[in-house]
Amino acid sequence: MSITTAANPAYRSAYLLEVPDVFELDTNGLDLAAGAIGTDMTGLVKALIETAPDTVMLVDPDGSVVYVNHRVTDILGYAPHDLMGMNVDALIPTGLRKAHANHRKRFQITAKTRPMGNNLDLHALHQHGYEVPVEISLSPLPATDGKIWVIAVVRDVTERKALENRTRATHARLLVANDRERIARDLHDSVIQRLFACGLTLQAVSAIIEEPMARRIESTIDELDDTIVDLRQAIFDLQRHREGEPSSVRIRNTIEASLQSSKASLTSLNGTDLLEGLAESLVSDIDAVIRELLTNAIRHADPRRVAVIIDDSEGLSIEVRDDGPGFTFEDPEGNGIPNLRSRAARHGGQFTVSRDITNLWTIARWQIPEKSQ
Repeated sequence: MSITTAANPAYRSAYLLEVPDVFELDTNGLDLAAGAIGTDMTGLVKALIETAPDTVMLVDPDGSVVYVNHRVTDILGYAPHDLMGMNVDALIPTGLRKAHANHRKRFQITAKTRPMGNNLDLHALHQHGYEVPVEISLSPLPATDGKIWVIAVVRDVTERKALENRTRATHARLLVANDRERIARDLHDSVIQRLFACGLTLQAVSAIIEEPMARRIESTIDELDDTIVDLRQAIFDLQRHREGEPSSVRIRNTIEASLQSSKASLTSLNGTDLLEGLAESLVSDIDAVIRELLTNAIRHADPRRVAVIIDDSEGLSIEVRDDGPGFTFEDPEGNGIPNLRSRAARHGGQFTVSRDITNLWTIARWQIPEKSQ
């Protein structure tokens, strides 16, 4: 197949195709189709090109666009007449134009029908300046002067790329979920069992030795029990977290799990709906803060009642109240206080503890200035 430019080469908007006999083109079907739709062969070819689902573009040896179908408007925003005479390099992202021009020159020598940019993510530049993911196929048309004209078929693959990205993200989440399950099993089946064994051994030893060493061992046993509780909570967190779980549900589950092994009852829970739409990192911090505050209250104050109040009237605040005997201020760096303070400081906030003398509540308040972080 060869191409001969028509009488007006300045615009290169008309051309004639010469099909050698070697192609043995059987036009019977084309003639039949042209007759059925009431047109001649030229009209049929135009219809085939214009109704194609992809952009079909004809480019001359210098890289100028001489024809493009109307599908280009849907993909790149240009009307066909806007591209007439434009160098095709202008449709390439700026940083790749020089390399693309070199590839075009090389194609004049090594021309063959092939996909453009094998194994590469290709992008074309939309009229409004953003990049569109595309696939491009190139077909050479040798002209009578020996130069190569090119038919480029451009396909918009935006939806397919988005699907591939979602598939990769889903696969990554599955890997994380599987890893969480494995860690949870290892913690439960190995680490906790060893801690139990250590605790039993220490209990046996404490029964045969004298004070004050026995008292120190009993204190260590209590610490092991607390550690086992923390590990069980960590296992619960690993197993329960699911992608897309509403933040309010996540926090309610944390509160329920924290109170499960205590005699304290939840008398009030307000404001969990305020957590929807927050950044995952912030929700994770709030989840950890509430768990730490409830664990501290249950472990050190033995309350009968607790309340969790979330408020956004001044930034975002988390309050956990309990009716235990009160907070021990003698050890301000104990009871997980450094962790609570550092989590607040990361968001530009603060952590405070106060005592409501009138109602006999201990109030632990974690507050940050901006809810949207």
